[in-house]
Amino acid sequence: HLREAVQSVRAPEVHAMGYTGKGVGIAILDSGVDAQYHPGLAWGTKTVQNVKVAADMRELVTFDPGTPAVAAELFVENVPNSETSVGHGTHVAGIAAGSGAGPSDGIYRGVAPDAHVVGIGAGDVLFVLWTLVGFDYILENREKYNIQVVNNSWGITGAYDPEDPVVLASKKLYDAGIAVVFSAGNEGPGQNTLNPYSAAPWVLSVAAGCKLYVADPTNSVSLCEDESNAGRARVLAYFSSRGIPGAPLVHPDVTPPGANVVSARAALGLVMNSTDLLSDAQSCNISLQHFDHYTCASGTSMSAPVVTGIIALMEEASRGRLTPEQAIEA
Repeated sequence: HLREAVQSVRAPEVHAMGYTGKGVGIAILDSGVDAQYHPGLAWGTKTVQNVKVAADMRELVTFDPGTPAVAAELFVENVPNSETSVGHGTHVAGIAAGSGAGPSDGIYRGVAPDAHVVGIGAGDVLFVLWTLVGFDYILENREKYNIQVVNNSWGITGAYDPEDPVVLASKKLYDAGIAVVFSAGNEGPGQNTLNPYSAAPWVLSVAAGCKLYVADPTNSVSLCEDESNAGRARVLAYFSSRGIPGAPLVHPDVTPPGANVVSARAALGLVMNSTDLLSDAQSCNISLQHFDHYTCASGTSMSAPVVTGIIALMEEASRGRLTPEQAIEA
């Protein structure tokens, strides 16, 4: 069912042209990545670095990224499994760049299956906490791992604040040549429900849609709606956050599939492994041979890495010349 999402955005046609994300680094700033258990995200080959953040004293004490602090950044590198409780980041990483190795036999390949992953575990349970240190790590290691795009399947609610530390940090990544992708949020059909981190003009804000144009055994269209009641194709998922009509910034930029997407399961992803159990068995009908390593989820968290993977394909096709501005315009 990741297969249907990948087919919906025509990624296999790009793969057939020879572009699979080879050499491109994708940073997954999330709850972590299980590169130890999951063969499609294998440690050392697919996942080339995995970091677990313990704390960032700037955020813990001052909430001001410009204020020096003693032992400001506390993290551990080279952790085969940085996913210790949620499973969210592992699922996201599989969508963007899972190789399809192991029991899936290539069925659950990601959008950019030959890109390499830099996992940054910046949270646990239901929270991504230490985001600024994650951005710092990406900036400091961009050249080492050729990081061209960072996926952020997390956010907050409220008004867009151009002076927010996360917004300012995302601009630094953009200025350094890194495309920044944020999920639009899952706050439903009301106006002005957008994740404000995704509203910055240098960020790609990603809504969630259904898997159109292909046969879809998950019936993802059941999670979409025709708000116009005019018989149009049901494209946008009911849970996907909206912006403000006519607003220059507060709106999603693009809508790829994000409903009923099957991707990598983390061994210690207790949160997703329990909350998604019903959808695994019913909505997505995951076969027994795949159940141990794959789980089903819906959200703009799942649609954002589709775009992240597409940017990796574009970066390879441009021979490394794609700028973040060109990625947004494309």
